[in-house]
Amino acid sequence: MPRIITGAVFLVLVIFSVTISPWIFAALFGFFTIIGINEFYKMSGMLGFTPQKVTGIIIGILTFMLIFLLAMKILPTRLLYVLPVLMLSIPIIELFRQKPTPTSDWAQTLFAPMYVALPFGILSNMLFAPNTHEFTPAIILSFFAFVWVSDTGAFCVGSLIGKHKLIERISPKKTIEGLLGGITFTVLASIPVYHIAGVFSQSQWVIISLITVVFANLGDLVESMIKRNTGVKDSGKILPGHGGILDRFDSTFLAVPPVWLYIVAVAES
Repeated sequence: MPRIITGAVFLVLVIFSVTISPWIFAALFGFFTIIGINEFYKMSGMLGFTPQKVTGIIIGILTFMLIFLLAMKILPTRLLYVLPVLMLSIPIIELFRQKPTPTSDWAQTLFAPMYVALPFGILSNMLFAPNTHEFTPAIILSFFAFVWVSDTGAFCVGSLIGKHKLIERISPKKTIEGLLGGITFTVLASIPVYHIAGVFSQSQWVIISLITVVFANLGDLVESMIKRNTGVKDSGKILPGHGGILDRFDSTFLAVPPVWLYIVAVAES
């Protein structure tokens, strides 16, 4: 019951944030960015590293907000050059910390904003139609629908007929049959998405669904690798029965950049 209630509330929050106002999206996903980065640093600490938590969280939220404000066309594109400057502050700070593993701590600190804040920031671009820049929640809702259908389809098919392991050393329960099931259901989902959401052609939605399902599964495996390396079942406990923010958005992190890259390519063609 706690898992069902948490899942329902979480789903309503996400849908509400992406359909009412971009600013509500920014508030919610900015919060998710902070929690997600903190979860990663906690797992990093379990491995004996000492990442710059405060620095990483500040860089993460600034990265998210910068990309969001660029997506809103409030800031000029040239301000993207601020990001490398923010990243370069990490090794400079590391010079004065006198920790036993400075380069590893530097890498751990830098990875978290790139892994969490960057995809969430890019995700904010999906709030707007690529050509007209009109607020169009259908795009981001369709993307999330593909992610959810991919996860559900893979779980159902894998549970019923899964026999051949996908990458057993990373995720013992994932199967090739589950992956193929997830791909099939997600591509099929692109048909009603086209008729409901519009925006792109049917063939373009099929390609978007394929990109989403492939990279969503890779993202799931990457987070499983991180947790297995750390020796934890969940990245956090903020969502009872579901784990942490990294657990809920693991499929999203790797899928967002290639999907948005394709959408931009479609818009410019």
